[in-house]
Amino acid sequence: MRLGLHVSISGKLTQAFIEGNKSGCEALQIFSSSPRMWKASPISSEEAKDFQKQRGDFAPLVVHASYLINLGSLDSEVRRKSLLALSDEVERCKMLGADYLVLHPGGGAKGAVTLIGEGLSQVLDSADGLKILLENVAGEGNKLGKNFSELLAIIDATQGGDKLGVCFDTCHAFGAGYDLRKKETWDILKQEIKNTIGLDKVKLLHLNDSKADLGRRLDRHANWGEGYLGQVTLKNLASDSFFRNLPGVLETPGDLEQRSLDLKLCREWLSLEG
Repeated sequence: MRLGLHVSISGKLTQAFIEGNKSGCEALQIFSSSPRMWKASPISSEEAKDFQKQRGDFAPLVVHASYLINLGSLDSEVRRKSLLALSDEVERCKMLGADYLVLHPGGGAKGAVTLIGEGLSQVLDSADGLKILLENVAGEGNKLGKNFSELLAIIDATQGGDKLGVCFDTCHAFGAGYDLRKKETWDILKQEIKNTIGLDKVKLLHLNDSKADLGRRLDRHANWGEGYLGQVTLKNLASDSFFRNLPGVLETPGDLEQRSLDLKLCREWLSLEG
């Protein structure tokens, strides 16, 4: 399993590679700009060329979309800004040569599936080789995507939805009620994926422990060994040939030193047998 961290681009985009090398990453995830601002600073062609030149062997290279984006909002202004922001994210990803763009699907008010599908349909026209990954959520509020049936509904509502993929987050799944500490849950989960979106749609794992207990519908990431998921979850993951062959990115809290320790611990736990 290729593993890595969500790293900082503070100061300049290529800071990601400095942190990636320091922490021993194989994969990398970044924000291409502030995740809590609608307007992103433009990326110059020189910056993009330098970024791609320094990338090295990091793969996959993942960009996480802004947290503000909500294509399913009933507020027309929020939806308009979301569509513009997502379209901009796609263009930035293409400039940087990213493999995946991870997106939280959005709000789940009545009619939201249709609205999200409409927005994604427009953006996919310009995505070219970039794969947009819908991320499962913990089920907080009225957000969509807490299970694979909801993710399938969004894919089916999207023109060209076959081009979409999925990123599976362990913390979010635990919050939504999947007890990943039990081996049989992973078997049930894989069957659910087969029966809905298909295994080939899952391209990436977000490997995060959880500060909140099972089924609380809270998105609260914890450092590995300090949350409710723990070692047994990663042992279960490693015992399944499908999940252990997917790349994984950690989005755990703390500074680079703390997250690097998380990465090292994950590698150790994922290599355990029995």
